[in-house]
Amino acid sequence: MTSIRKSLSSGIFYTALAKYSGVFISIFIGAILARLLTPKEFGIVALVSVFVSFFSLLSDFGIGQAVVQNQTLTEKDIHSIFSFSIILSLFLSGLFFFTAPFISAFYNEPELINVSKLLSLSVLFNSLQVIPKALFQKALKFKQIGIITVIIQVITGFIAIIMAFKGYSYYSLVFQSIISGLCTLIIFYSLSPLRIVLKIEFNAIKKIIRFSSFNFLFNFINYFTRNGDNLLIGKFLGSTSLGFYDKSYRLMMMPVLNLTHVITPVLMPVLSKYQDDKDVVYNSYLKVVKILATIGFPLSVFLFFSSYEIVNIIYGSQWDQSIPVFKLISITIGIQIIYSSAGSVFQAINRTDLLFYYGIIGAVILLSCISCGIFWGKSIEAVGIGLIVAFSMNFFIVFYMLISLALKKSYLHFLNSIIYPVFISLFIAMPLWFYSMHASVNLFLSLAIKIAITGLTFILLFFYKKENRKILQIGIKDYIKS
Repeated sequence: MTSIRKSLSSGIFYTALAKYSGVFISIFIGAILARLLTPKEFGIVALVSVFVSFFSLLSDFGIGQAVVQNQTLTEKDIHSIFSFSIILSLFLSGLFFFTAPFISAFYNEPELINVSKLLSLSVLFNSLQVIPKALFQKALKFKQIGIITVIIQVITGFIAIIMAFKGYSYYSLVFQSIISGLCTLIIFYSLSPLRIVLKIEFNAIKKIIRFSSFNFLFNFINYFTRNGDNLLIGKFLGSTSLGFYDKSYRLMMMPVLNLTHVITPVLMPVLSKYQDDKDVVYNSYLKVVKILATIGFPLSVFLFFSSYEIVNIIYGSQWDQSIPVFKLISITIGIQIIYSSAGSVFQAINRTDLLFYYGIIGAVILLSCISCGIFWGKSIEAVGIGLIVAFSMNFFIVFYMLISLALKKSYLHFLNSIIYPVFISLFIAMPLWFYSMHASVNLFLSLAIKIAITGLTFILLFFYKKENRKILQIGIKDYIKS
């Protein structure tokens, strides 16, 4: 038990340290690019990014996570799996290259042909890095992963800024993606004990096929769940509307990704080593959920009431049309931060079958709500309302399947663990709402006051509980170990 807590806390600590170093870099680079490029230019790349994600998903086929989860793979098996992934990556990136005219015709945007062909390289590089990076996760080398990620983020970010300043328009974003994928591939491959073999042992593929198949099917469905909004908005509301929506969605996802992506890469490889002991998995995960809820729900409230200041300070007034939808979808941040971590636990305990079944249910709900926003509401704000409804419903469904069906634990006990963070959030909302009625015209002063209100209210209510005062005394890292 001490080992799992030590691995979790150490992995989360180093991943968080590197991740949050990159947050400020990401915000800084994003703010500059938002002033150099127009919503239309961001929208053009966002249109193709939907298909880039799809082909990257196909070429992965759930193999990376299967390598991390399976504890019986030999070195020879991994070489065979890597060689198989190369063939798959080459085929699918080539297929993506030749579908460029069809992507352009679908959106009726001629410039997408060259953009799509170039981004086929991004598909190739991202796919080839899956196995080398998975070996780092399997070996729990989270510190090295974090350092590599931040360095590449800095390099490619400044390349994109220089290109945008020189007038390369949306190609600055295209080459940022390509160079990022290439650099990541080169570094992880050069540091991994991998070699290409001409004879692929298909027994190695058989060892991971069940896990990877269900994992792939879930990711396949989840792709349409996560990208259906971009696909439909780009098709029926236009690239400019997609540019505003994509910018607000990415801004909303920044805290989600920078919290869950600190924890979920650690959860899966660590908990998979204890996959047969459901008590250990549940108790360890419950502590993680409490931390995520305590951060996520108050953050949702703060961003809802601070949306105007945040968008204008970071991106400028040309992005004002993003504010209403950002305000709406920020409500879902707390929910998403928690339930985005669930997939790692399904994978860790080898229940990707349940993850797949949830994916079907979640996709139907989310795509239905998004479609209502587009075809009935006919606006990105209506899509935002649909996302609130869908994410809320999916939250209760996924955790019923994980806690009750997979881990065989009390669903009500689990839900009870997030009640106090919700209570804190509601109390934070009251002074923020009152201040918003009398907000300062100075953006920076207004944001600073809202940060102070949120922080002070949170501290008073959070440390009111004795259990939470324990965290103050020993720290989050040691709390997870305890």
